[in-house]
Amino acid sequence: MDEHNQDKRPPALAAFLRVYGVMSLAIFVPLFIGFIVQTPLLAEAGGPLNWTIWNDISSGHEHAHVPPMLFTIYIVWGVFLLAAARNPLAHRSFLSFTMWANLAHALLMVAQAATDLDRYWSKFLTDIPFILILALGIFFLMPSERVTAER
Repeated sequence: MDEHNQDKRPPALAAFLRVYGVMSLAIFVPLFIGFIVQTPLLAEAGGPLNWTIWNDISSGHEHAHVPPMLFTIYIVWGVFLLAAARNPLAHRSFLSFTMWANLAHALLMVAQAATDLDRYWSKFLTDIPFILILALGIFFLMPSERVTAER
């Protein structure tokens, strides 16, 4: 890899995006499959992994719609993070959107979880840090446009 290409690929950011992309796929693909097959592990009534989702795998006799949509979004996001890791600066707009969307998502989740702490206390240990780490990682590891222009 020549020096010019190295400048377009901040090593810490690229590694962070790879790790986060792989983690996203490792978490959300099994959850999506488990949700689709309606495993009792995710059931609200006694499912030991129910804390990983916001609601039950079904709503009465109807299948719940929100969790599989969120799983799908995070699976696609994981794939795109892996693609952006190849050349983060070429994906600055996507990474900026990812940073701000996840920050907004985390702040909303804090407010929602705080209103029902008995049920959602675990979100402060799982979902909220997971998306805040992504937002903060991009914020701190993405070179400023001024620094990038000087290269």
